[in-house]
Amino acid sequence: MKSTYVIRSHRQPRRRALCLAVSLLLAGAGSVAMAQDAAPSPNATINLIRLMVKKGLITQGDADGLIAEANAEAVQARKASTAVAAAAVDGAQPGDVRVPYVPQSVRNEIRDQVKQEVIAQARTEHWAQPDALPEWLDRISWSGDLRVRDESRYFSRSNSPYFIDYAALNRNGPFDINKITQGVNPPILNTQQNHTNTLSLQAHIGMSVKLGDTITAGIRIGSGNDNNPVSTTQALGGGLVKKNLWLDRAWVQWKPVAWGALTAGRMANPFFVTDLIYSPELNFDGIAGHAELPLADGLNGFATAGLFPIQYTGNDTPSQGFGYQKNRDSQRWLSAAQLGASWKFDEDMQWTAALAYYYYDSMRGQLSQPCALYTGINFCSTDDTAPTFMQKGNSVFLLRNIVPDPSSPGNYAQPQFVGLAYDYHLLNLTNQFDFKIGETPVRLQADYVRNMSYHARDAFKRYPNGLGQPVNNYENGDSPTTTGPYKSGPVGWLARGILGNPNPMKANDWNVTFGYKYLQPDAVLDGLTDPNFHLGGTNAKGFIISADYGIAQRTWLSARYFNAKQVFGPPLSIDVLQLEINSKF
Repeated sequence: MKSTYVIRSHRQPRRRALCLAVSLLLAGAGSVAMAQDAAPSPNATINLIRLMVKKGLITQGDADGLIAEANAEAVQARKASTAVAAAAVDGAQPGDVRVPYVPQSVRNEIRDQVKQEVIAQARTEHWAQPDALPEWLDRISWSGDLRVRDESRYFSRSNSPYFIDYAALNRNGPFDINKITQGVNPPILNTQQNHTNTLSLQAHIGMSVKLGDTITAGIRIGSGNDNNPVSTTQALGGGLVKKNLWLDRAWVQWKPVAWGALTAGRMANPFFVTDLIYSPELNFDGIAGHAELPLADGLNGFATAGLFPIQYTGNDTPSQGFGYQKNRDSQRWLSAAQLGASWKFDEDMQWTAALAYYYYDSMRGQLSQPCALYTGINFCSTDDTAPTFMQKGNSVFLLRNIVPDPSSPGNYAQPQFVGLAYDYHLLNLTNQFDFKIGETPVRLQADYVRNMSYHARDAFKRYPNGLGQPVNNYENGDSPTTTGPYKSGPVGWLARGILGNPNPMKANDWNVTFGYKYLQPDAVLDGLTDPNFHLGGTNAKGFIISADYGIAQRTWLSARYFNAKQVFGPPLSIDVLQLEINSKF
C-alpha cells in the first residue's frame, strides 16, 4: 500500500535550499570545526552558518539574518510535523496537499546530484577553497625556454684575409676610405682564426592574457648580446657581469571569428617558412592577418598578409642640418602576402605548400647630392638610406658623392657609409611533406626563393661616371679599389630531410637531420638570415647536419654542424659546431 503524508502548503525561501546544499558539501568539515565562541545548536543549519562566519565566507551581519530565518523555518517545520501527525489520525483538511512518500534511495540520489552541482560551482568560482587563486589568473598562460650552448667556429687557412665588414663600417662609421691608401684598414672580418668552446645561453619567458572572448594580448622578454633582430643568444663569461634582457615580443590579437585573426605589435613570424629567408628567431613588427578555411575533406587553405615597418627616417636628422637640409620623410616597409594549402591524406601523411611574395619598399640606397664635407658639415643628403642592420653578402655601394677639397683635390677626407645596390622583391615557394615509416615520423622540406628586382647591369648603369657601383662581390677581392669581375645572383634554395620527431618533447624522442642550403649574394636581405649558417648573411652554400635526443620531459640534447663556403668571390669557408641542452615549458 502506498504511504502518504499530508502537510499544509508553504513556499520555502530559496536561501534555505542553498544552505542545505552547502551543508551537504561541508558537513564533514563542519563536524570537526565548530565555532568556539558559541555553544553548539541542535539545529545543524545554524552550526553551519557559524562555521561559515569563522571561515570568513560570510559576514556576521549576513549570518544573523540567516540564523533568524533558520529559527523561523524550524518553527514552521515543527508545525508541519504536527499537522502531518494530525492528518494521519483525523484525515486531510481543506487546503492540504498529499505528498507521496519518497524512498530513501531517491532522496540519496537527489542529495548526491545537488552536492555535485554545488561542488562544480564552488570549484569554478573558488569560494569553497580558502587558498585558491583568483579566477582572473585562469586567463593567463605562461611559456618559456632555455638553451645552453657550446660553440666552436673553424675557418679555413685558405680563406681570403681581406673581407671588409661593411656592417661594422656602417655601425661605427662613417669610415674615411682615403685612409686605406695610407695603410689604415677599414673594419675587417675574421676569416682565418678559429674560436672554440664559446659558451652561450638563450632564454625567453612569455605571458599571454585572454582579455575577452575575442581578444588576447601577449608579451615576451628574451636574452641577447645586443638588439640585433636575428638572435637572442647571449655569450657567457665577460667577467661574470650580469646579462641583458630585451623586449622580444609584445602583441595584441583580435579573433572575431574561429577561422581568422588580426595581430598587431611585435609578433612571431606569421608566415609558413623555413630558415632559408628568415632566421628562426626573427620577430616581426607591424600588423598581420591570418585566416584558415576548410576547402574539402582533408584539404584546408590558409592565407596570411601583413604590413611591417623596416626603417623610418629620424625626425631630426641630420643633427647639424636646418630647414631644407633636414631629411624628408622616407619610410621603408615590408608588404607581404602568402597563400597556402594543407592536404591531409590520412592520419600519418600530410603535404603543406605555400606561395609568398615579400615586397621590401625602397631598400636600395640612394647616391647623395654633391656633398662638400670640407666645409665642416658632417652629413650628406642620403645617409639615412644606409640599412639599419646588415650581416654580410649583399652587394653594397658608397652612398656619399663627396666633392673634392679645392685646397687638396688629390688628398682629402672621404668618410663613407654604404647602401644596398638592389631592391628586394622576393617570390618564395615553400613545401613540407610529413609521413611515417612504420612508427617513425619523417619530414621533407623544399624551399625556393628568387629576388624579382635583381638585374645585375642596373648597379653599374644607375649613376654616371662610375658612381654607385658595387664595391664587393668581386671574384678577385673585396676592396673599394677593385674594378672586376663582379659576380652576384638572385636565387636561393633549401632541401632538408628529418627522420624522427621534429620536436622532441619527451624522454627518448629523437631525430636526425640532413640539409643543404644555397643562397646567392642578392637572393634575400642578408640582415634577416640565420646567423649560424656561414655565421650569417648570403653568398653561402653548404650542408647542415643535426641530431636531437630527449633526456626528460621537455628537455633534450642537440648537436649541430654547419659546413658552408662562399658561392661567388674570394674563398671563405666557415664550419660551425654547436652542442646544446634545451628545455621548454
